[in-house]
Amino acid sequence: YIVIAIILIVITARSKKSGTSGSAKRVTVNIQETVATHSIDELKAIDPNFSDEALKEKISNLYVQMQNCWQAKDISPLRNSMTDAFYNQADRQIQALKSNNQTNMIENIAVLSVNLMGYNEDDTNTTIIAKLNTRIVDYVVDDKTGNVIKGSKTAEKFMTYEWLLIRSKGALTGENEGTTAVHCPSCGAPMNVNFSAKCEFCGTVIKQAEYDWVLSNIKGLSQTTV
Repeated sequence: YIVIAIILIVITARSKKSGTSGSAKRVTVNIQETVATHSIDELKAIDPNFSDEALKEKISNLYVQMQNCWQAKDISPLRNSMTDAFYNQADRQIQALKSNNQTNMIENIAVLSVNLMGYNEDDTNTTIIAKLNTRIVDYVVDDKTGNVIKGSKTAEKFMTYEWLLIRSKGALTGENEGTTAVHCPSCGAPMNVNFSAKCEFCGTVIKQAEYDWVLSNIKGLSQTTV
């Protein structure tokens, strides 16, 4: 899984390990969490149609979709759900798996909780900070032999992540099921952003972050393996 691949390097270099009961092993990463300067209630005050529950559901679904795409070694279905930088980082890791004839197997996926910690804002973007608690079985197999070369088929990993999701500053959520209202910047036609980022009238493609929340960064905060 993409986050595992990014985070384990940090854990190896900068972690504290402490024993827990039974066979559980906890790893806490010494990484600074992002501090929110504004509350979600403040966001609702300026964006009345914003739904924290809808965004939590979106994050949960995206987490599961990412696992499936990662195992399939094709992240392209989620292209519009990520910033360019994050997507390119994920794709490079997938290409490395392909080159090494390896598959990262993902099983028993579960999102245990999602909490929105608040948001920050700069001249360009609004950034929501979310904390996810998840469970997963994660291991790597050799495509030629089928042998497990990393991880375990039975060990469950309980992970805590920080996700950052960005949207263009000033964008507002539309009334239709929590999606964001948007018009084509070239011809002004309304766009159904649930299905495409391309205007069906003039063909203009706009970046997802201009009208909806996209994933820009992930930090691993802790891991317990059972």
